[in-house]
Amino acid sequence: MSTKDFVEKDYYKVLGVPKDATDAEIKKAYRKLAREFHPDANKGDAKAEERFKEISEANDVLGDTKRRKEYDEARALFGNGGFRAGPGGAGGNFNFDLGDLFGGGAPGGGQGGAGG
Repeated sequence: MSTKDFVEKDYYKVLGVPKDATDAEIKKAYRKLAREFHPDANKGDAKAEERFKEISEANDVLGDTKRRKEYDEARALFGNGGFRAGPGGAGGNFNFDLGDLFGGGAPGGGQGGAGG
C-alpha cells in the first residue's frame, strides 16, 4: 500500500468509531464487524471477504497504540489529498518515518538530513 493510500483511508470510518474512540471501543467494533463479515460466515461472498480484509487492516492500525499515533499524525499532516502545513509552518509535528509503517527502505538508506 502506498503512503497516499494509507493516509487517505479512514480507518475510523471503516470500524464505525469516532476519532477519539478508546481502545476498548475499537476492539468491540472490530469484533462485531469481523463476526459479521468473516469469510466463514459468508462463503462465496467476495464483497464480504473484501470488507473483512478492510476491517482487519483498520484494526491492525487502530488496535496498536504506536501505529494508531503514527496514522493520526500522518493524517493530520497530509490530510486527504495533499500536504497541509502544521502549526507554525511546513513541518508540523511529523516525527516518524512512513517507511517504518510499511517496512520499506534499505538499511542505511533513506533521506539525508542535517548533520549533527
